[in-house]
Amino acid sequence: MLKMGLIGLGRMGKYHLNLYETIRDIELSALSDVNKEVLDKTLEHHNVAGSTDYREILDKVDAVTVAAPTKYHHQIVKDCLLADKHVLVEKPITTNIEEAQELFEIARQRGLTLHIGHVERFNGAVQELKKIVRNPFLIESRRVGPYDERVKNDSIILDLMIHDIDIILNIVGKDVIDVEAKGSKVYSNLPDFASVNLIFENNAVANIIVSRITQKKDRTLSISQEDTFVFLDYTNQDINIYRKGSSQHIFGERELRYKNEYITERLFVYKDNPLMLEIRHFVDCVKGNVVRMIPVEHELRSLKLALKVDEIISKKEGRCEVSV
Repeated sequence: MLKMGLIGLGRMGKYHLNLYETIRDIELSALSDVNKEVLDKTLEHHNVAGSTDYREILDKVDAVTVAAPTKYHHQIVKDCLLADKHVLVEKPITTNIEEAQELFEIARQRGLTLHIGHVERFNGAVQELKKIVRNPFLIESRRVGPYDERVKNDSIILDLMIHDIDIILNIVGKDVIDVEAKGSKVYSNLPDFASVNLIFENNAVANIIVSRITQKKDRTLSISQEDTFVFLDYTNQDINIYRKGSSQHIFGERELRYKNEYITERLFVYKDNPLMLEIRHFVDCVKGNVVRMIPVEHELRSLKLALKVDEIISKKEGRCEVSV
C-alpha cells in the first residue's frame, strides 16, 4: 500500500483528495496546507497526520501530490525529492525551464518517479487520437470559458494553453520552427485571451485559442488530415470523424444554396475520470508496474514552448522563430 500525502488543499488539491479513497493501493497518510483553518476543517473528515509545514509530513508518506500555487512548486518538489519521496505535481511544474530540468535530474539520480499533472492526457477521447491521427496538416484548438476571479493572477498560457500545446506536440511529433502569438488584457493585469499559431518542420500548422472572457465554455480540438476531419470534444469525451466530404453551390431561380455532404462516424470512447486515471498511472509507475506514458524529454518540451509563448505575449513581440 502506497502511503500518500497531499500538499495544498485548494481547488485541485481537493479534487485529488476526493479520489484517494476510491483508488486501490493508496492510503492517504498526511495532509498539508499553509491555511490552518482549511487544514483543520479537512482533518475533521480525514483521520490522518496534518501540518501547515509540508516538511513535517514527509516522514509519514512514500509519495506526495503537490497542488500548491505554481510559484512554490520548485522548492516544495525539490524538498520532497531530496527526502526520497515520489512526486505528482500539478502543471506547470515550474515557471522556469532550468528549475524543471533540475527537478527531473534529482528524480533520475535518486530513482524516483516525478510526474506533471497534465490531466487532459488521460481524457478518453485524447487516448483514442493515437489510433486515428496520421500526419495531420492543420490542427485547431479552442479552450475558452467565462471569467473567474480566482485565476486573475495566473498566466493563461501556463494555466490553460499548456494543455493544448502538450497534446498538439504529441500528435504532430515534429519540431516547432515558428511561433506567432497575440494576447490582450480585459479584466485582469495579465492577458485574458490569446491566439497562437505554431508552424512545424513538416509544414503542419496549429492554431490555438484560449480565453477566460468567453461566456460559453468550449473545449474542442479539430484535426485535418488527408481524407479525414477529426473533431474532439474534451468536455464530453467525444470524437466525430468526417470522411469523403464534398460541397457544391446550387443555383435556384431566386437563391444560391450551399450543399455539404460527408460520411460521419462517431467513435466509441471509454469514458472514465481522467484525474483518477492520472493518479493510477502515477501509482503504477511508482510500483514499477508500467513505464511513464510521457517521457521526460516531452514534459520539458511542452513546458519550454509554453514559456516561450508566454514570453512572446508578455513582451508583445508577436512572433519568434524557435526550435522546440
